[in-house]
Amino acid sequence: MIDASIGALPGLIPAVLVIAVLLGVPTALLAKARGESVSLALLFAVALAGVLTVTLMPGGGGSGQAGICDVGLPDGAFLASESARLNVLLFVPVSCFAVLLFRRPVMTLAGILALTGGIEWVQSWTDMGRACSYDDIKANSLGGLLGVVLGIAALWIHKRRPPFSRKDFVWGAGAGALGALLFTASFALAVKPMHGEEKTQRLRARATEMLAQDAWMERTVAELYGKEARATQSSSEKLKDGHWRLTVETSRGTVAALWPDRKLERLTPNRGESGTGSLSVAERRAAGERFAEKWFPGEVAGAKVTATALHGKQGPFVLTYRRYVKGVMMPMRLDVSVSSTGRVTSLAARSAPDPKLPEATVTKAAAKKQAERGVGNSVANPVKLLAQRVDHAWRPVWMVALAPGPQQRAESTVFIDAVTGDPVTPEPVEADDAQN
Repeated sequence: MIDASIGALPGLIPAVLVIAVLLGVPTALLAKARGESVSLALLFAVALAGVLTVTLMPGGGGSGQAGICDVGLPDGAFLASESARLNVLLFVPVSCFAVLLFRRPVMTLAGILALTGGIEWVQSWTDMGRACSYDDIKANSLGGLLGVVLGIAALWIHKRRPPFSRKDFVWGAGAGALGALLFTASFALAVKPMHGEEKTQRLRARATEMLAQDAWMERTVAELYGKEARATQSSSEKLKDGHWRLTVETSRGTVAALWPDRKLERLTPNRGESGTGSLSVAERRAAGERFAEKWFPGEVAGAKVTATALHGKQGPFVLTYRRYVKGVMMPMRLDVSVSSTGRVTSLAARSAPDPKLPEATVTKAAAKKQAERGVGNSVANPVKLLAQRVDHAWRPVWMVALAPGPQQRAESTVFIDAVTGDPVTPEPVEADDAQN
């Protein structure tokens, strides 16, 4: 509302002056006849002229539809808007001067609330280039309330007693209740609510977030692959917990990360990007550990690291990080592959807090025995005790491999709950699941 009026400033000032004269002359004459302050009457008239001009002067900010009023933002979020704060300030003077002039604060408050409701109702039904908004009603009412409080304080200080009367309270409360009933009924029956401002705010926030995502991914890609790496494709996927998976394909490899966690999830080099070098195993391990400590400080803290050299000295060197609590492997995963040049060529990570688990009571031997029931001559070999999600809850679970016979390759895998001993089917643990 205020924004559109400021845009029409050249025509606004003359309109305020004209309406101020039209309201001020009779108000001043009436105040003089009643022996009241003429200066206060003029100030009130000018303030009221400003409110009426700013809110009802034709402009270019309407919705273009009759009988529509925007619901606005929830609770007090509307105060984040500069326009809403200006609306608050707009209604402070008129309500303050009204209290000082009429000395009826309760009746004044009822009148201000009726005024702001009437303004928005008119805006919703007239093609004046003004958009009806419940946020404006809240902002105007808040400004009116602040003005009334200031007026009460001024009268109290001047008279040395509270400026309330039984008559003002009865009439003011009755008028306020009647006005609230009428406007509630009229808005409910004749004005259709819409959620334009909330949608706009969401779109604006998403646009800002996308800019932040792009800037962070650009810096991350440059740090991982060098500034010469050229992005060829990017995508974003919203996860179930509201977080985002960002993926950027470059001329040197692919980077996937979680947002707003700002955590790397996957790093995959393009073919031929590993390079050849002559670093020793110790040097490659040190390079991998520096990388892990820089990008995953929380994950590597307290984790057990296993180092494996693949395909001899020129093959990749893999650092595997796992964290164990009371013998149970937690859902956090981090695998870092380092080339012979000392560069991290691939990465697979799952950043997840350690879940709270019930105490595991089923032993490895008991899990083996349970897994072999009803599977003929198959041999069970409990491999690991893992934290797994079962029926949306974290449980300690034995992962058991089944082979046709001793010393033979496993053909299937079963999972045994380490608390109940029952066979279970773990749920897949995705990045968004691991956060819960």
